[in-house]
Amino acid sequence: MELTIIIPVYNVENYLDECLQSVYKVKDINYEVILVNDGSKDNSLNILKKYKEFYPDITKIIDKENGGLSSARNAGIREAKGEYLAFIDSDDIIDPKEFEEFFKEGQKLDLDVMVGNMRYFSEDKIGEPLFRSQEIKDFTVSKGTKFFLTLFEGNKCFREEVVDDIYKREFICENKLYFHDNLIHEDSYFTPMVYLKAKRVKYIDISFYYYRQRTGSIMSIVNNRSIESLEKICYMLLSEFSKTDEYGRKALSKLLPSFYKVVLYRYINSKKDYKVKLKNYRDIFKEVKAINNKNIEEILIYFAPKFSNFLRKVVGKEIGNTQKVPKF
Repeated sequence: MELTIIIPVYNVENYLDECLQSVYKVKDINYEVILVNDGSKDNSLNILKKYKEFYPDITKIIDKENGGLSSARNAGIREAKGEYLAFIDSDDIIDPKEFEEFFKEGQKLDLDVMVGNMRYFSEDKIGEPLFRSQEIKDFTVSKGTKFFLTLFEGNKCFREEVVDDIYKREFICENKLYFHDNLIHEDSYFTPMVYLKAKRVKYIDISFYYYRQRTGSIMSIVNNRSIESLEKICYMLLSEFSKTDEYGRKALSKLLPSFYKVVLYRYINSKKDYKVKLKNYRDIFKEVKAINNKNIEEILIYFAPKFSNFLRKVVGKEIGNTQKVPKF
């Protein structure tokens, strides 16, 4: 079995058929599909059963109580038989031909992680492939920490979503790289950890994944738990700082201030007492030696966070407690 495609499902009856139709059009790969019903209360499970009837030899349904996205993905990993793992969200779609091309290219290179690209789409619009720097496009097969650092050489080139990547199952299981329960931003922890551990990583310039933009999804809502989750991730990744190599430390020195400043900005814009969060930001900034990055905004936050927040508002880039819909 070359590949296991894991699709967590929770109350997506309006989008599920479109997702599954795109997945089952994949032909030129020996693959299985694990459909994880995570306690859906709508008609999603019946739709999954329909596809199980259509494709009985390559389909497995896991029907479980609701435990969240991480729990559902982990359930799929535990049952997977494929050499590689792909994760697809049940309200998104893929281009099956481009998916096949992407997988075959990564398979030839014997990668731990095949890094791909995506487009945003909605009911009436499809965006261009998301930005990837020329440095990433030119990156040859190398260790994950070096790739991780190279992601920061281009503006907004680091992306944490797992859905446009494919992973060697042995690599994931040997390094115990499962999705962390009780985190809302599970990809924000999983993806950096993958880069810190992987020995063979490469970007393959194929945008096979179509990421649906819709209101009411988990990514459109920012609440206290979301902020707490991001803060927890910062400290979990900080604990890896001294364990990794020079490339990994430099990458984390860029990532962690950018993550924690979101926590700080959201406290400021919620009119909460942000003094403890500012101290935490300064402590992280110093520990990872972020001053060496010469990032003007992050240095300004260190000394004058409210003024930095004001400048963001002026240029229309305020980080508040509502998730902005991407422009595409």
